[in-house]
Amino acid sequence: MNRLRIAAALMMIAFGLAAFGPAPAEAQNYTLKIQTAVPSSSIYFKLIERMGQRVGEMSGGRLKVETLPNGAVVGAFEILDAVHKNIVNGGFAWTHYWSGKHPAGLLFSAPTAGLGVGLDQNSVMSWIYDGGGDELYQKYFTEVLKYNIKGFLCMPMGPEPYGWFSKPVNSVEDLKKMKFRSPPGIPAESFKVLGIPTVSMPGGEIVPSAQRGVIDAAEWISPADDAALGLNTVWKHYYIQGLHQAISIGDIYVNLEWWNKLPKDLQAIFQGGIMSLISDTIHWNVSQNSKALKKFVVEDKVQVHDTPADYYPAYMAAAKQVIDKYAQQDAFFKKVLEAMVDWANLTVPYQARANATYATMGKTALEKGIVGYEKK
Repeated sequence: MNRLRIAAALMMIAFGLAAFGPAPAEAQNYTLKIQTAVPSSSIYFKLIERMGQRVGEMSGGRLKVETLPNGAVVGAFEILDAVHKNIVNGGFAWTHYWSGKHPAGLLFSAPTAGLGVGLDQNSVMSWIYDGGGDELYQKYFTEVLKYNIKGFLCMPMGPEPYGWFSKPVNSVEDLKKMKFRSPPGIPAESFKVLGIPTVSMPGGEIVPSAQRGVIDAAEWISPADDAALGLNTVWKHYYIQGLHQAISIGDIYVNLEWWNKLPKDLQAIFQGGIMSLISDTIHWNVSQNSKALKKFVVEDKVQVHDTPADYYPAYMAAAKQVIDKYAQQDAFFKKVLEAMVDWANLTVPYQARANATYATMGKTALEKGIVGYEKK
């Protein structure tokens, strides 16, 4: 009888423990290290840090994002290869940085002069997320470059200013007399078609080159980032309306194997962080660039000019000529270009008229003295 009672008691204990189930395994944590192509002083570095903080909080600490400045592990133009090889599992730059690997990279992040057909930045982002563009964007990495990369086009930071000049310019003819620091690739080729001499160099070399008289003018990114480089200390003529990168969209890269091993809920959380980064970039572009421009004018006595009117049709035509040349040479480039032009045919008739509302209102308010830096 005692044996039966002992056996029964042991069975009850066993059933009781089973009710609680096995001890839960400790949740695995993941770290994404994003090597950026910008210094830690850049507003875009800070925006990625803010996104990483959101992702960490939303994931309860299971997914940590570390943001590294340019050169921390590899140089800016080595980032894509480093992510592909999992030297770092994340990166940030612009796809036009990889145009030397395949020229279609420029079409995604910086379609020069709106491809000569009037595309604006919002329309390109719409094409990516609502017009089938993301499928071509992912194919660029995995099928064309054959890289182990998952891309996220996520930082719409344009339009970029035309840039800083040593003296005022009034026409395309004036521009032909000045050596201009330009991004490499199709933008530089378009300037060459116009007869404007260009040179390409990293951002950190612009100010020393200007001080030595090697260049007469230069572009970088935006008023806030231009201030971080100190461009306002060497030149005092600033042209806000640029075309070479009127559309400038940064992107984040993740090693594809690492991404595929990430739990689905953490993938969704990171993608949510990416969408928040898009919004955050738009908001910060307005606030930080506006503050920087005000400082340029009020404190640094920078003169802000309108870009010469004859530059628009001339550069748009030159860009279209160069872009069409590449389309004739490469089937994938042509496929992406045709998809974007189709989207332009749909969106430009609306966007051009809608955006004109804001431009016209703003110019009217400025001309009538309703707004301006002298207002309190």
